[in-house]
Amino acid sequence: MKKLIFLFLLMVPVVIHAQTEEGKYYLYNIISFSGSIDNEGFKVDIDNGIEIKRLRDENGEKIKFKTPAGALMYLASKGWELYINGATSSGISVNGTGSSTTKSYWIMRKPCTKEEFEKAVKESIDD
Repeated sequence: MKKLIFLFLLMVPVVIHAQTEEGKYYLYNIISFSGSIDNEGFKVDIDNGIEIKRLRDENGEKIKFKTPAGALMYLASKGWELYINGATSSGISVNGTGSSTTKSYWIMRKPCTKEEFEKAVKESIDD
């Protein structure tokens, strides 16, 4: 009997963990950076699945950050977590000379309900 109780107690954390991970839904945003850090600030564009636009505050004002870390902290303060970061590169070369451009991006996610997720999916599909 003691072995059975011990085995049950060992299994409880596994069952609880499986229940909390199963059925999680997230909203996703792709964050890209435009321009450079200059006297106008660091500009952030956001792709929310419906449109790509400049990141704005609660009053609808465009937000300009001093650094990328400022943008990351701002998004984290709004409940978003960094899911993936990456970069894309493109370039051209003619007769041995050329140029290339690298654009960084973050994929941010935020927990949501199944209903919020389904609504976001529906709104992101172009009919």
